[in-house]
Amino acid sequence: MKSFRWGTDADIEKLTEGYTHVFESTFETTQGIAEYVAHPAHIEYSNLLAPALEKVLAMDYQSNSVQL
Repeated sequence: MKSFRWGTDADIEKLTEGYTHVFESTFETTQGIAEYVAHPAHIEYSNLLAPALEKVLAMDYQSNSVQL
């Protein structure tokens, strides 16, 4: 994992559809994502956390820089 960030809902437009938190992990490669997801510590933590969550949305994406 290259970086990890998280935050809580600050949506003034009310478009979050009930989601309250965001957790963003950055990886160098898609292989790195696969290794993280399959890691026993990640699986154990996910199994402990899952019962406390009402709903989850997970997305893997490749970011693109935009020059403004």
